[in-house]
Amino acid sequence: MSEPTSSPLSLSRRRLLQGMAVLSLSALTASLLPQQASAGAQESMAFQQIAAFLVGRPVSPVLSARYFAALNRRVANFSARFSSLARYLDTQRFSHIDDLARTLAVQDPRRQTASLIVAAWYTGVVGEGADRELIAYADAMMYLPTRGVLVIPTYGGGPDSWGSKPDDPQITKGEE
Repeated sequence: MSEPTSSPLSLSRRRLLQGMAVLSLSALTASLLPQQASAGAQESMAFQQIAAFLVGRPVSPVLSARYFAALNRRVANFSARFSSLARYLDTQRFSHIDDLARTLAVQDPRRQTASLIVAAWYTGVVGEGADRELIAYADAMMYLPTRGVLVIPTYGGGPDSWGSKPDDPQITKGEE
């Protein structure tokens, strides 16, 4: 019997076999469903690029994949809505999000989809009420302006967890 090595990075025969089994299984799965895997990866990459455009800065690929999956789970028909927004952005070639905002009406589904994506990145939360899902707390973009000046709290259930969401004001014409 060989002596156990003291190095934590040593590779045992058992670990090597486990790793080979995992790689074989992932290769088999990818070969059985190559189009679905490829389409999902392409859609996720497109989401990352569009999210970076919408928030005006580079975004984390890991967080991007998490936001994309959560939006697909929490927002009805998000994949179709996102595809529509992606096609529109591809045809228009905007240089800034303000250009996009000027061209789309407030009630346009593409603008609403863009708003969902921006809100998710800035608050770190996807969904509403009891159905919301916390994706990133300290990495929520709403903390970027004060990063390095204020300490981000490490407690609570996520952004705005200390109170309920305010009601939308009902402004009628002539009250301004």
